[in-house]
Amino acid sequence: MSFIVRKATEEDALPIQHFISKIGVDPTLSTDWSSFLVAENEQGDFVSIVRIQQITEEIGLLRTLIVDSEKITSIFILEFLEATLHYAKNEGINALYMLAASDAGFLKNLGFNKVEKDSLPIELKSVDDVQVHLKKGLPIFAKINN
Repeated sequence: MSFIVRKATEEDALPIQHFISKIGVDPTLSTDWSSFLVAENEQGDFVSIVRIQQITEEIGLLRTLIVDSEKITSIFILEFLEATLHYAKNEGINALYMLAASDAGFLKNLGFNKVEKDSLPIELKSVDDVQVHLKKGLPIFAKINN
Protein backbone atom coordinates (compact mmCIF):
# COMPACT_ATOMS: atom_id res chain seq x y z
CA MET A 1 0.00 0.00 0.00
CA SER A 2 1.38 3.41 -0.91
CA PHE A 3 0.86 6.77 0.70
CA ILE A 4 1.34 10.38 -0.34
CA VAL A 5 2.69 12.88 2.19
CA ARG A 6 2.06 16.53 1.36
CA LYS A 7 1.62 19.96 2.88
CA ALA A 8 -1.99 20.72 3.71
CA THR A 9 -3.88 23.52 1.97
CA GLU A 10 -6.87 25.65 2.95
CA GLU A 11 -9.06 23.20 0.99
CA ASP A 12 -7.97 20.49 3.45
CA ALA A 13 -9.42 22.33 6.47
CA LEU A 14 -12.75 20.50 6.56
CA PRO A 15 -11.30 17.04 5.77
CA ILE A 16 -8.66 17.57 8.50
CA GLN A 17 -11.37 18.53 11.01
CA HIS A 18 -13.41 15.44 10.04
CA PHE A 19 -10.34 13.21 10.34
CA ILE A 20 -9.46 14.62 13.76
CA SER A 21 -12.99 14.23 15.12
CA LYS A 22 -13.32 10.70 13.64
CA ILE A 23 -10.20 9.64 15.51
CA GLY A 24 -11.71 11.07 18.70
CA VAL A 25 -9.54 14.12 19.27
CA ASP A 26 -10.90 17.60 19.97
CA PRO A 27 -11.02 19.25 16.52
CA THR A 28 -10.50 22.79 17.86
CA LEU A 29 -6.93 23.07 16.65
CA SER A 30 -4.90 25.71 14.91
CA THR A 31 -6.54 27.16 11.84
CA ASP A 32 -3.17 27.62 10.17
CA TRP A 33 -3.77 24.64 7.90
CA SER A 34 -0.53 25.26 6.02
CA SER A 35 1.35 24.16 9.16
CA PHE A 36 -0.03 20.62 8.75
CA LEU A 37 1.36 17.73 6.77
CA VAL A 38 -1.10 15.06 5.72
CA ALA A 39 -0.61 11.47 4.61
CA GLU A 40 -3.22 10.03 2.25
CA ASN A 41 -3.73 6.47 1.08
CA GLU A 42 -4.43 5.48 -2.54
CA GLN A 43 -8.14 6.24 -2.07
CA GLY A 44 -7.36 9.82 -0.97
CA ASP A 45 -8.31 9.16 2.67
CA PHE A 46 -6.23 10.80 5.38
CA VAL A 47 -4.34 8.22 7.42
CA SER A 48 -2.17 10.57 9.45
CA ILE A 49 -1.58 14.26 10.09
CA VAL A 50 1.00 16.26 11.96
CA ARG A 51 1.41 19.97 12.62
CA ILE A 52 4.74 21.76 12.84
CA GLN A 53 4.40 24.91 14.93
CA GLN A 54 7.08 27.36 13.86
CA ILE A 55 8.45 28.98 17.02
CA THR A 56 11.23 30.96 15.30
CA GLU A 57 12.77 30.74 11.81
CA GLU A 58 14.92 27.83 12.94
CA ILE A 59 12.92 26.31 15.82
CA GLY A 60 9.83 24.13 15.36
CA LEU A 61 7.57 22.13 17.64
CA LEU A 62 5.94 18.92 16.43
CA ARG A 63 2.27 19.08 17.37
CA THR A 64 -0.92 17.19 16.79
CA LEU A 65 0.45 13.89 15.48
CA ILE A 66 -2.72 11.88 14.79
CA VAL A 67 -2.87 8.50 13.07
CA ASP A 68 -5.70 6.21 12.00
CA SER A 69 -4.38 2.97 13.48
CA GLU A 70 -6.88 0.94 11.44
CA LYS A 71 -5.31 2.10 8.17
CA ILE A 72 -1.58 2.15 8.89
CA THR A 73 1.25 0.15 10.46
CA SER A 74 3.85 1.12 13.04
CA ILE A 75 6.44 1.11 10.24
CA PHE A 76 4.37 3.73 8.42
CA ILE A 77 4.40 5.98 11.50
CA LEU A 78 8.21 5.94 11.48
CA GLU A 79 8.26 6.66 7.74
CA PHE A 80 5.75 9.50 8.19
CA LEU A 81 7.85 11.01 10.97
CA GLU A 82 10.98 10.68 8.79
CA ALA A 83 9.16 12.53 5.98
CA THR A 84 8.10 15.18 8.50
CA LEU A 85 11.69 15.63 9.68
CA HIS A 86 12.88 15.93 6.07
CA TYR A 87 10.20 18.53 5.36
CA ALA A 88 11.11 20.57 8.46
CA LYS A 89 14.79 20.53 7.51
CA ASN A 90 13.96 21.69 3.97
CA GLU A 91 11.92 24.54 5.49
CA GLY A 92 14.99 25.72 7.42
CA ILE A 93 13.94 24.36 10.81
CA ASN A 94 17.22 23.25 12.35
CA ALA A 95 15.86 22.39 15.81
CA LEU A 96 12.65 20.38 16.00
CA TYR A 97 11.18 19.69 19.44
CA MET A 98 8.55 17.18 20.50
CA LEU A 99 6.57 16.95 23.75
CA ALA A 100 6.35 13.30 24.81
CA ALA A 101 4.34 11.39 27.39
CA SER A 102 7.28 9.08 28.16
CA ASP A 103 10.83 8.22 27.15
CA ALA A 104 9.77 6.75 23.81
CA GLY A 105 12.64 4.68 22.42
CA PHE A 106 11.56 5.09 18.81
CA LEU A 107 12.29 8.83 19.03
CA LYS A 108 15.96 8.04 19.57
CA ASN A 109 15.90 5.94 16.38
CA LEU A 110 14.78 9.08 14.52
CA GLY A 111 17.64 11.15 15.93
CA PHE A 112 15.74 12.79 18.80
CA ASN A 113 17.46 13.23 22.15
CA LYS A 114 15.95 14.10 25.50
CA VAL A 115 16.54 17.75 26.41
CA GLU A 116 16.79 19.09 29.93
CA LYS A 117 14.66 22.09 30.85
CA ASP A 118 17.70 24.34 31.31
CA SER A 119 18.86 23.60 27.76
CA LEU A 120 15.60 24.62 26.06
CA PRO A 121 15.57 27.86 24.05
CA ILE A 122 13.75 30.71 25.78
CA GLU A 123 11.38 31.03 22.80
CA LEU A 124 10.24 27.44 23.31
CA LYS A 125 9.91 27.81 27.08
CA SER A 126 7.52 30.73 26.52
CA VAL A 127 4.95 28.49 24.74
CA ASP A 128 2.04 27.79 27.12
CA ASP A 129 1.79 24.08 26.29
CA VAL A 130 5.52 23.65 26.85
CA GLN A 131 5.26 25.31 30.27
CA VAL A 132 2.40 22.97 31.26
CA HIS A 133 4.34 19.97 29.96
CA LEU A 134 7.42 20.92 31.97
CA LYS A 135 5.38 21.47 35.16
CA LYS A 136 4.07 17.91 34.81
CA GLY A 137 7.67 16.68 34.64
CA LEU A 138 7.21 15.14 31.19
CA PRO A 139 10.11 14.79 28.74
CA ILE A 140 10.88 16.97 25.76
CA PHE A 141 12.92 15.63 22.87
CA ALA A 142 14.83 17.52 20.19
CA LYS A 143 16.34 16.75 16.82
CA ILE A 144 19.03 19.28 16.06
CA ASN A 145 20.36 19.52 12.50
CA ASN A 146 23.85 20.89 12.13
